[in-house]
Amino acid sequence: MLPVLMIKHGACSLLMVFLLLALTASYGTSQETSKFLIDQETSVQIHHEVDSLYLVGDYSRAIEQTLILLAYYKNRDDLRGQIVCNNYLGDFLRASGSHTGSLDYLVNALTLNTQLDDSLLRAQTYNYLAASYFELDYPKYLDSAQLYASISIDIANYFQNEKLVYSNLNILGKVEEGSGNFDRALTYMNRALEIVRRASPVDEPLVLCNIAGAYFLKGEIDRSRELALKAYDKAKQDNINTYLRLTTALLERISLHEGNYREAHYYLSELTQYTRNFLDEKTEERVRAMQEQIQQAAEEAEIQQELFRRKILTISLLVLIGLAILFIIVFARQKFRLRKTNRELHARNDDLHRQQEETRNLTLELQTSNATLKNFISIIAHDLKNPFNTIIGFSDLLHTEYGTLTPEERKLAIENTHKSALSAYSLLEQLLSWARLQTGAFQLELTTIDLLELINEVMTHIQTAALLKKQTLSKQIPSGLFIQADKNMMLAVFRNLLSNAIKFTPDGGSINVSAVDAAGTVKILVRDSGVGIPQYGLDKLFSIDEPFKTSGTSGEKGTGIGLLLCKEYLEKNHGTIAVESTEGQGTTFTVAIPRATT
Repeated sequence: MLPVLMIKHGACSLLMVFLLLALTASYGTSQETSKFLIDQETSVQIHHEVDSLYLVGDYSRAIEQTLILLAYYKNRDDLRGQIVCNNYLGDFLRASGSHTGSLDYLVNALTLNTQLDDSLLRAQTYNYLAASYFELDYPKYLDSAQLYASISIDIANYFQNEKLVYSNLNILGKVEEGSGNFDRALTYMNRALEIVRRASPVDEPLVLCNIAGAYFLKGEIDRSRELALKAYDKAKQDNINTYLRLTTALLERISLHEGNYREAHYYLSELTQYTRNFLDEKTEERVRAMQEQIQQAAEEAEIQQELFRRKILTISLLVLIGLAILFIIVFARQKFRLRKTNRELHARNDDLHRQQEETRNLTLELQTSNATLKNFISIIAHDLKNPFNTIIGFSDLLHTEYGTLTPEERKLAIENTHKSALSAYSLLEQLLSWARLQTGAFQLELTTIDLLELINEVMTHIQTAALLKKQTLSKQIPSGLFIQADKNMMLAVFRNLLSNAIKFTPDGGSINVSAVDAAGTVKILVRDSGVGIPQYGLDKLFSIDEPFKTSGTSGEKGTGIGLLLCKEYLEKNHGTIAVESTEGQGTTFTVAIPRATT
């Protein structure tokens, strides 16, 4: 199926989004499991039906049938079938206007493909990702659309998959059109037209319509009309509802531009008819139900906003109280240690020299503790204060100006509040983890861990970040290599090391994880081709009293305590961490963990 990149579907898109939510909910509660008990022959028939439904624009029915297929493949543990269905659902959601939901399914397809490692399926997913990013907040994500289409077309060319090649050429043409490069756009689209005529003639109206649209934006109206009419005639000949709606919409625009209002009215009537044909009675009933839910949600929105603001303020207050209690505990612990030592000094005056030495050591420790507390307070006062300022500011805006804000502005305010809350929570979680280690309030659960499975789990979580920076992730982990450690702590250590490697490695760089068995100890090496660490920074990497902070290659921010947590987690697990780095040439972290006895 070729992603359609001609027009957005307006109000119909919103209704389709709500329709998908209703379908998903119904399959979770009221649908009988017998509906999913299909055989292989039926699954093939459903695949053909899904392709046909997509072309006629009946996305709701296409989604319903694809959900049945997905349940069938999950029941059979068929990874390839699950990936194909996730790709379908991602593209149907995009066509329906739900780009966030589309990205969720497509990322899930990539995650499943880490087990299958099928390059052609991955190229198809990248093609759908390019289409979604093109339409997501247009034209904000044109670079992402171009990136995924370029990767996909390279793989498609290698496998000589012409359908995928012309689909990516079509997307690249629309990206260039969106950037105002009409001549480059037409070059891509004309190449796509040559291929589509022999590889998939049924999609020729789409490519012709996109070329006509580029000429329209370029100001060559006569050429635009000529190609749009060819696309219209071809779509009418093949009776493809989706392409008929695209071509009649473009012909209406051209007619309005020329001042030919009679002809514009004709094409508008055609467009209305084709749109009406694609909505059957069942869909209209669901749409009316969704409209009633939307109206009810609108009436409750203002109450929900007030509850949301109170919830945010309550959470903020609880967090600040918790931090204050944490600070008091740490400070009291240090003060208690000082008092205890002073009592011991008075009781042991028979060995004055030894007591003087202990006093000097204690003074040095207290100086370090004071510096640690000072930095801890600095993190609370600055790094944690900023996200809470954002949370309070946007929640106050929603409270006082809600009625004057547009839906887009409300959504942006809520998204920014959510992101700031997540940022504050992440930093707070790191601070609490560090404090628990300092006070001994943790439980170490040593288990036997398969190192390869552990690294695969970590890479699954961070692979999207590496893809966005076009970085290469690789590993050389022998199978059957086991370590003895706390699994949650090890996940935290390697997530931190790999996230740092991605952060400080430029676009196009490489990151590698390898391991060797060294006489009772497993050594894991995390190498990157990043910017490296200067000598003065190496001495501060594992210190909280004077942490080394710097921004990533894309401006990513950090707190400076992540590596300190890694070091302390490893020490609790009887392990060590070391670092070697050359500025401008990359960095290698070496982690040593006891090998599990078998």
